[in-house]
Amino acid sequence: MSGILRDKTKIIIVILLVCAFCVGLVWLNAYSSELQYDINRINNQIQQTGWEIRALEVSVNTQSNITNLEQKAAELGMVYPNFSDIVYLRGDTPEVEDLALALRENVYR
Repeated sequence: MSGILRDKTKIIIVILLVCAFCVGLVWLNAYSSELQYDINRINNQIQQTGWEIRALEVSVNTQSNITNLEQKAAELGMVYPNFSDIVYLRGDTPEVEDLALALRENVYR
């Protein structure tokens, strides 16, 4: 009778080990699925950020083209200088010690 009891105990232990292994596989599969979901979500965020970057690059290129800049400058009242408005400074003349001073003098006279 002790041989039969020993065999039943071994069978129960083997069944428990197989069940534990199956539960471990199910848990591992669930964990793997969760990781894959997180990876897909992050990849989606990366893709959306890439689209936003491309849209911003297009916007910057559109806003910084010369036609748009000239239009914005005209809206602000800026104009191209006339030849009479241009000041030439020579660094070797003693009268011109400070560039800001010379510009201010020319603009506010």
